[in-house]
Amino acid sequence: MPISIAVLTRDQNDLLSLLQTCSAVNVTVFAPDALTPHCLDKFDCACVLGGTQTEPLVLSVGCREIVEDFSASGKRVFFEYTLSFCQNYCMPPQSTRFLRLVCADSTLAGLPEGTLLDDQCNLHAAPYYSCNLAKPLLVYKKGLSEHSRQLLSAQDLADHQQYGLWLETPTVAVCSFCLCNFVRARFAPVGAWRRVIAALLTWLCGVEIALPTAGCSYYSTDRPGSINDAAAAAIGWFERSGVLLNEGSEGVLEGLATEILPNGVQKSAAPIRTDCAGETALAYFFHHLATGSETSLRRAAALEAFVYDKMQIKTGRFAGMLRWTNIAWEVCYQDDMARAMFITLFKAFYGKGREYLPQCRAALEFLMNTTGPDGLRPARTDNLNMTEQDFAALSAKDGAFPCAHYNAFYLACLLLYGKMENDARCLAVGERGMRSLMKAYPGTVREQSETQELCRLLLPLSWLYHATGREGDKQLLYTVVNDLEKMRHSSGAYLEWDSDYSAACSKQEGGECSLLSRNGDPVADLLYSNNWVPLGLMQAYFVTGDETFFNLFRAHADFLIHSQIHSADPRIDGAWARGFDVNLMEVYGLPNDVGWGPWAIESGWTVAEIAAGLYSGLLKEQLKGFYQ
Repeated sequence: MPISIAVLTRDQNDLLSLLQTCSAVNVTVFAPDALTPHCLDKFDCACVLGGTQTEPLVLSVGCREIVEDFSASGKRVFFEYTLSFCQNYCMPPQSTRFLRLVCADSTLAGLPEGTLLDDQCNLHAAPYYSCNLAKPLLVYKKGLSEHSRQLLSAQDLADHQQYGLWLETPTVAVCSFCLCNFVRARFAPVGAWRRVIAALLTWLCGVEIALPTAGCSYYSTDRPGSINDAAAAAIGWFERSGVLLNEGSEGVLEGLATEILPNGVQKSAAPIRTDCAGETALAYFFHHLATGSETSLRRAAALEAFVYDKMQIKTGRFAGMLRWTNIAWEVCYQDDMARAMFITLFKAFYGKGREYLPQCRAALEFLMNTTGPDGLRPARTDNLNMTEQDFAALSAKDGAFPCAHYNAFYLACLLLYGKMENDARCLAVGERGMRSLMKAYPGTVREQSETQELCRLLLPLSWLYHATGREGDKQLLYTVVNDLEKMRHSSGAYLEWDSDYSAACSKQEGGECSLLSRNGDPVADLLYSNNWVPLGLMQAYFVTGDETFFNLFRAHADFLIHSQIHSADPRIDGAWARGFDVNLMEVYGLPNDVGWGPWAIESGWTVAEIAAGLYSGLLKEQLKGFYQ
């Protein structure tokens, strides 16, 4: 006979929908303020679900008494995101953005103790007091540095204010966060959360419940796919997601922020970045080359015009500088400037237009005038309070910063422009900088990981060899590719790796943080590492003619096909998110980064770079002649 469950909720939600499709239970839904005396008497158990709204649920006095009488009869009750239950009550809710839930009891769903679960940017109403009978099941913890498992200390287990899910008494379970919309809020890992939900409902019903499969808000695919389909879906994302502004004439939004609220809403990353605009222009340009789309050509032109007409300083000692964003107006990151210029350089190189090449050269001139004798710049320059003496010092003193993350794409632009236009100064500064950078190799200054540095060197080293034609530079390219191959996973992804854990963002809190916990973790970064690979490997193929690079491109493209997001939500469908677990095949990873966690989706750095790279592979036969 089916178990009868009374569900008190203000709104429909994922957990309720799951119960309503389960043949083993009969569900009756009550508005929380609509209970009448004895209306619960016939039920076997009850759920009080408050997590559909931002404010935790508080039962009216009359309804509270009815639920208390039901519980006192010995029947089981589950309270989710309510401010008061039994003899306990809770603090005002706080964000869980930088917290993770840790499995405190291996009997819960058979998950090993220490299993880490992410509830995204949730709300947690901590209990004020600890019941002597309380038994923690999931416990919140800040500052965790492991990828998927980290044991709790005895002190952690005793801190009742960090309880996320627990048994308050043998017949009352409590959840302090918004659990009921676990599907749309993209709780991760999906499989672990399904086991938690199943175990919780089995406890509530007193018998094992075979639940139907809960829906998913997105999926990756293990089915064979095509590079063309993946690239086309990525191009479609810019319009579907709403990040493309006024057909490109106003640039693009940065993308989607990593925060996913309990109701499933993902925040936008609202800044308008010059690099993202240029990178998106490049993606549309390659799409036009591959398909003949005039719409994509217009959008590419509008975005390129935005870069130079609206975001470039025209006069004064900062003339030529491309502004970083519409907010960070007087800040210059040279590698971000460089990627904004890729569209102009590729267009000219492939004979498709030179209208912004003078503005591109002006941007390179500004950068060269602020580059040290060693060919390197510091991480960034800020115009605020920069005196004439400060400005002059940039070119008089070595940058002494051999970091591919900050310098390699800038140097690559100098080399390609210099080769294409026979510009001696660009060639000299570009080559000098790359020599300084590679002199430090493999011990270059790392920002996120060693993997990131290697991925980011593919294109610059290709253009160094194309510019010089030297066999030694060709061998440098092969060395880096061979070193990167050591980090390849069977999925085709390059895993995050840092041989000596020297990366500046390794295991950080309160700032930018690498996804890497330990070498060997099954995590791929599509914001800082894997996103640069398709374009880099194809440039390596074009300048060398070696089919080995194209074969590596195809193997990596297979990973990108399978890690692309498929969803009914147009804001994420066709995109890639930053952190991807290649074993779970889902978005999951260390969420400590202050701005760009696992679910961050960058319009330029990720989606546009990958789309442009995939299309460059599809255009192999059409483009290779330009490099001969």
